[in-house]
Amino acid sequence: MSEFNYQINYGTQPAKLPAQPRIDPAAPLYASEDGVVASLSNNECIFQVKRSGETHVMTFQVLQALDQAREFRTLDEHVARILTTIPSLTAQRDDVMRVLDSLVKRKLLVADRDFLARAAVAPAREPAPLRAVFIRACDRPDQAAHLFASLADYERRHRANRHYVLVDDSSSREAANRHRDLLREFARATGCKLTYIGSAERERLVEKFARAVPQAAPILPGLLGGSGERGRFGGGSGWNLALLLSAGARAVLLDDDHRLPLRRLEDAREGLDPNPAAAATTRFFRNIENALGAGEEVEEDPFELHLAAVGHTLAAVTGQRRYAIEASALRGLTLSRLDHLRGDAPVLATHHGAYGSSRSEAGQWLYQLSPADRAEFTRDRDSYLRNVEMGSIWYGFRQARASGVANFTPFALDNSVMLPCTNPLGRGEDALFSRVTELCHGGSLMLELPVAVGHVQETQRKRSPLTLAAHTPRFNYFVADFIRTRLPEFSADDPAQRLHLLAAHLRDIAGASEAGRVRQLQEYLAYSRADLIERLQGQYDAAPDAPIYWQADVRSIIEANGRALIAPAAPRLGDWPEAIDASGCAQRLRTELGELAGCFEAWPALWNCAREQGERLLGAV
Repeated sequence: MSEFNYQINYGTQPAKLPAQPRIDPAAPLYASEDGVVASLSNNECIFQVKRSGETHVMTFQVLQALDQAREFRTLDEHVARILTTIPSLTAQRDDVMRVLDSLVKRKLLVADRDFLARAAVAPAREPAPLRAVFIRACDRPDQAAHLFASLADYERRHRANRHYVLVDDSSSREAANRHRDLLREFARATGCKLTYIGSAERERLVEKFARAVPQAAPILPGLLGGSGERGRFGGGSGWNLALLLSAGARAVLLDDDHRLPLRRLEDAREGLDPNPAAAATTRFFRNIENALGAGEEVEEDPFELHLAAVGHTLAAVTGQRRYAIEASALRGLTLSRLDHLRGDAPVLATHHGAYGSSRSEAGQWLYQLSPADRAEFTRDRDSYLRNVEMGSIWYGFRQARASGVANFTPFALDNSVMLPCTNPLGRGEDALFSRVTELCHGGSLMLELPVAVGHVQETQRKRSPLTLAAHTPRFNYFVADFIRTRLPEFSADDPAQRLHLLAAHLRDIAGASEAGRVRQLQEYLAYSRADLIERLQGQYDAAPDAPIYWQADVRSIIEANGRALIAPAAPRLGDWPEAIDASGCAQRLRTELGELAGCFEAWPALWNCAREQGERLLGAV
């Protein structure tokens, strides 16, 4: 059998097309099931529904009609499309309608209400309790002070009395001491339970896990950021520690440069957008103060807002009025694009946008905005030059959206099932975590809420030089893209087994010859840069009236990546030294893949050990 994604040649279009039907907004929408097809004879085939495995025998002409009804539309619209596309049926409207009616009866055309009913059914799932709110901090006590001030205001308003855990990666003793002072002040102001994890506490945890899981002892200092890895910092070590300390429960993650309250745009909408490719909204502001005051404050408890979704099934989430899916929102979407909307799909993470400083280190994505957002981005040259640095923006969604992966750090996590570790080193640990989570828990969801958290970095950063340079992804993005594009489909159901399979594939790459590893890097960089060129060229061609300064920068980015495509340079990833040669790149790739594979191999045993200890592990810190 072959996947039902072929193209059918319908011959020459008729000179006279049928009149387009008037769309009845109250009429139900229908879309054809996805399936696989095998030929039985010259005019008959067998169609197997991908979702259920049911088989149906039909003529190829009926299959053609089914092929033309993939998108959710009314029956009248489907009839008009079939009559327009298949010349031999132009004068047979009543016959085509009878065929579609029969496909509805055979459940090969799915009505919007039936699809939504399927997505609303799931076994009851009691979410795990919240273990704690984990805060990653590193040498930025001034930023942490703003965060704790906003958390103190939150506690005064909602009297939640939550448990807060500060995971301190600071290399400066002065910064660590200030963090401890902030915790003491916060405790006096709120009465909340607080836990501090600095270098000494982390060392004790590393030793504790090494005794409990001896085979993991060699990788623990790197995985959790022990004393041996101070020269190679990464935010993933604190993330991994939070995952172990919350094993078997739910958790909330904050960074020291975040701040409450959550805010939403004035035009935010209720409901869940079923389109997994829905575009985010970007707004630009004159300064950080304006960005911090944009939109309207979310009055309800921000933690409860996320906890009402994370750890629940999609059916339970969409059963809430604020996340209900409207039938009209299905229009134009195919069932293949809605595979993720299964009622029993667990929401393992919730996300939100950010207002203030951008969370991205480079801004190539700014040149792929929607026309409306691009108009604001390029309103005049002065604001454009300010906007390219992304120092005062709003980025997020106006309506909730569910998808299998997300690009930024989640706010709330359901760690009652084993969530994977991420790379303790380098930037992009959040994107890697998201991709590995999707691999380990196929069919799980990450829910983006239509709200945003404050994000204010310690200094205004100059991002335009990196934006205009050749695209050079970091190591964590290399691994995430490898998972997305190169891994075969895994059959194993156990997340731990899937993580071991991933580790084996990473070791396979690391075990290639030096020439083979160099070739892997060259192919990856060529693909990444060519893909960016193609997308930017499409934006450039579609916006002939865009301001000349926008066009000039798009051309500069395209040219920079074009030159990099043909330059005989070492295939360097973004984390590696500028002066590294090809042999050095191959060695770095082998070393870092081996280290990451070791983390993935040891993780299931460590997570299970942490889950068995439960809250005792955090209480013993």
